[in-house]
Amino acid sequence: MSGFQFKLQRVLSWRESQLSIEEAGLERLRFELTTVETALQELESREAKEVELIQCDRSLKAGDLASIANARKWVVFERKRLQAHGADCVRRIELQTAALMETRRKVRLMERLKERRQASWTQEENRALDDLAGESAIASWRREHA
Repeated sequence: MSGFQFKLQRVLSWRESQLSIEEAGLERLRFELTTVETALQELESREAKEVELIQCDRSLKAGDLASIANARKWVVFERKRLQAHGADCVRRIELQTAALMETRRKVRLMERLKERRQASWTQEENRALDDLAGESAIASWRREHA
């Protein structure tokens, strides 16, 4: 008697590989979002320090004010850019999560199919062994009574 072989094992393995790829993609996107959030926090911290320095320095010149205004414009631009990037990351995370859930569903479906087929195979093997044991017992009884 041979061991159980799932004929769709290659499909299951491929689906499991796809699941790993989807999980890695989600992790990459989460890391990207964390990086954007960190950059936003650093920008806010930098802006707060600059505001504090400006408030403390009473001897600002016209050139300093122009530099401060340019720096402020850059901060506003950078904040908007980072917020847009963060929103895009959130959207892509949602899409990736949906794709991951679908891939998990497909893997689980194949796993359940394999479990059912293995249970059926085991039941057939047990039935065959029972038949063989019964035939052996009958043959042994006949030899003893012959």
